[in-house]
Amino acid sequence: MLAAVKDLTPADRRDYLNKKSIAYADRMMRRWDKLAKYLIVKYNDQVVRRTDADGNFMRWGYDTPCYDQQFIVAIAPATGDRYRLKKVIERRER
Repeated sequence: MLAAVKDLTPADRRDYLNKKSIAYADRMMRRWDKLAKYLIVKYNDQVVRRTDADGNFMRWGYDTPCYDQQFIVAIAPATGDRYRLKKVIERRER
């Protein structure tokens, strides 16, 4: 490919470089968009959707991770019983 570029005029080299740069930037943005959508779907609303070994979402199932114990200990004195559940809500597997 370098030999083909060597024979081009300066204007053609500039056009070649611009097209190549645009193609790389477009590819990068598509990959970022795909990653963003994957992360949003996987971690939306403090629910972690399960995936198989290939990273594909499973039809059923999710995990609901708890807050870190260090955070709970730090926030409890400041809020008192304001966020304490009145009754226990049962969680079930989907």
